[in-house]
Amino acid sequence: MVVKTPSEAVVGPVKSGQQMEIPLVKFHSQDEFANRLERGTLIEMHNEISRLKKLNDRGESYSAWIVAPIPGCQTSFSTSWLVLAKSPPSSTNMAFPTVADRFHIDVNASIVLPQGIYTLYNLPATRVPNPYEDVTECEGKAIQKLAAFKVDVPRCQTTEDGEQVQLDLMSHLKVADDVGDFSGITLDETSQKNISIRWEITSQTFEAELEALYAFITPKRYKDQSGPSYKARLAFGMIQQFCTADLEISNLLSKYPPLANPTKTAYQISPVFLEKYAKFNQDHVAAYAGLGHIKNGIYFVNGCPGAGKTEWNMVISGLIQSHHSPAKKRVRHPILFLVDINQTVSDAADRYHCLCKAAGLDIRIIRMHGWPYEMRHSERLNQTGSQGKTSRLADDDATTDFTKSFLTTVGFSHHAKLERDPRRAPNLDEAAWEYYEKHKHDSYPGLTNFLGRIDEGDVLDSEDWRSLRGSVTRLYRQVLAAADFVATTPVAASGSFAKYFHPEIVFVDEAPHARELTTLIPLAYFDPVAWIFTGDVKQTRPFVDSCISERKALEKGLKFNPYAEQLRLSTMARAAAASALDQKLLVNNRAYGNLHRLPSEMFYDGEMSSGHEKEKRYPPSTMHLKKYLEKISGCRNMEENRLVVSFAESSEEIHRNSFWNPMQHAWVVEQVKCLLDDAEFQSLSGEPGTIMIQTPYSTAYRQYLGEIKLWLPEWQGRVQVLTVDKAQGNQADVVFLDMVRTSSVGFMDDPQRLNVAITRARQAEVIIMHVRMNYRQAKGCQRTKFTTQLWGDAHKHRRLYYLR
Repeated sequence: MVVKTPSEAVVGPVKSGQQMEIPLVKFHSQDEFANRLERGTLIEMHNEISRLKKLNDRGESYSAWIVAPIPGCQTSFSTSWLVLAKSPPSSTNMAFPTVADRFHIDVNASIVLPQGIYTLYNLPATRVPNPYEDVTECEGKAIQKLAAFKVDVPRCQTTEDGEQVQLDLMSHLKVADDVGDFSGITLDETSQKNISIRWEITSQTFEAELEALYAFITPKRYKDQSGPSYKARLAFGMIQQFCTADLEISNLLSKYPPLANPTKTAYQISPVFLEKYAKFNQDHVAAYAGLGHIKNGIYFVNGCPGAGKTEWNMVISGLIQSHHSPAKKRVRHPILFLVDINQTVSDAADRYHCLCKAAGLDIRIIRMHGWPYEMRHSERLNQTGSQGKTSRLADDDATTDFTKSFLTTVGFSHHAKLERDPRRAPNLDEAAWEYYEKHKHDSYPGLTNFLGRIDEGDVLDSEDWRSLRGSVTRLYRQVLAAADFVATTPVAASGSFAKYFHPEIVFVDEAPHARELTTLIPLAYFDPVAWIFTGDVKQTRPFVDSCISERKALEKGLKFNPYAEQLRLSTMARAAAASALDQKLLVNNRAYGNLHRLPSEMFYDGEMSSGHEKEKRYPPSTMHLKKYLEKISGCRNMEENRLVVSFAESSEEIHRNSFWNPMQHAWVVEQVKCLLDDAEFQSLSGEPGTIMIQTPYSTAYRQYLGEIKLWLPEWQGRVQVLTVDKAQGNQADVVFLDMVRTSSVGFMDDPQRLNVAITRARQAEVIIMHVRMNYRQAKGCQRTKFTTQLWGDAHKHRRLYYLR
């Protein structure tokens, strides 16, 4: 097939009267698969670039503080400064830089110097991990909550006479003498500056997705380009129709002896892993046994809420990586752990890091935030078309430069003495610094010499920088070659990273959240024994920011995407629809108080069961919350700790194109305060109980968040506020779900969204919804499909409480 370049496929006019294409579960040919997904992705990429241009035109500003220069990051041309900024609330879905993004910053300040007046405009910047996040002395302070940026500020400027004049543009704006002076940093309005973010007009995510597709569907340009492996091509063929004439079986139980028989004394598996293995339920055991018969390297494990999907992944990883030779030397089995959600990646890396430490398993774990690409966007884009679609597969070290990020970490760790929390897995740059510190005397004399020269203020010339870059690249190569477990996102793992790290197993957790082409990335670049996909197709699906009609798209100045629904259907969701899932985990260990029953009936055909015996579903803390619900509602002998509260006279209000409900808000806040003041409100472990406030709308989210901040630090750590779309992966003892609307159901009749919303609670759940949430206004007043079930179930079981 002929695949057009982005400019050819997107820039042309959209045909009038286009309708949304019905998504396909099975594709009859590779051309059909590639055509739909490429076209849909190119349109999304075009729309994202359009949005970035509009963002740059709007020039939204953020409150920020110029902290101090980052030690060791000064060149003859620029000085790198640490800037802290307030990020927008997560509910707003406003674009805000991540570690992988490329952008520039404008500081709203004029600098008056004897040489003239200067502006801080178009400064190259990258987002870096907040260096104060793990500092004990900063615990609970605002400084830990801010986004951190490394901003490069010019040190000199050429005058009209051609003379180079040294400048100090930022010193009088700084709030500290150095970045290590965190006790003296004051973040108040007097020192605050406003910054604007100017995005590079690129689309790294969509480019990575397309390059993974092109790796499979276009011929190799050069003989030395290997492209995807034989097994990857078998897997690619299989996921198009979920059947294949060519079948290759992988047996992980025979490949990894400790996996086949973990309890065998000779393997000396840690009791920590053995205890978790012994607690596997029947579903875990069935999924575990299936590791002995994996078709074409692909293994799909779907799991309901609280089923322990991530825990299952980590126990398998721990058992594999506990493998030792007869000489008791550990046998390395590298593992790549991918999640298409940044915070979930970090949580998983930290969790496995702590698990292995508790087990006494000495392995190297890295949480990799991004991969440094220095190739210009225009070069990548030109190579994306039919003349060069294997570009990133063929890139070399010339496109990768670790030097800047390494020197930034050296500045924070070495000079400012800002050490990492031992409970947190190191990121790639921290791992490189720790590895260097351990081996610098015998392995890195050249790099040590360069770092010493930088400390002394020596200005490195071009040849020096080239040599320094080579030394740093060698260090990172060796760090990744020695790594056992790397956790990152699929996009960060694309490209030349695959040349540095060669995993034997690739886990893709929360796989239903990833778009189809995101799923192709680990197939295109790696050749493991198996790719193991886990997640819940009933809870989450890929995010596609597309309009539902051509008219809506035109109103927003975007291109209508007729393939949007196809992009919203993940590979794992197609596998479920095609009855091609390998295993299902349907035992919910999270929920007590019979909270599992309703979502099981609504979303899992009654197959989701409780992981707790009937007589153990109401431990003392859960029984206390049962009495609390009965007291506030007047309901007696509730058989389930789920209460629906309906206000007859509450009313939605619109603010900033979003909704909130003052009456419902006030009631929820009152109940939260009441619970927090109750000494008997406890978690299952006996610790003080936790609360989550969920709401579908950004305005309601901001109102709750503002209220909660008034209580801090007294209740810090016990209350979290989340939008429903951000609640996936989170849980609390008690969940208040404020549905807000009083005129229509809005978008809450979506089964995935509602499933997430009513499966976050461990012990009790309170849903605040108006009777009109049972109706939708589109095409007349029609009954809803899912919220009606929620309401009807509460009415049937006398758990519906009316208030005025």
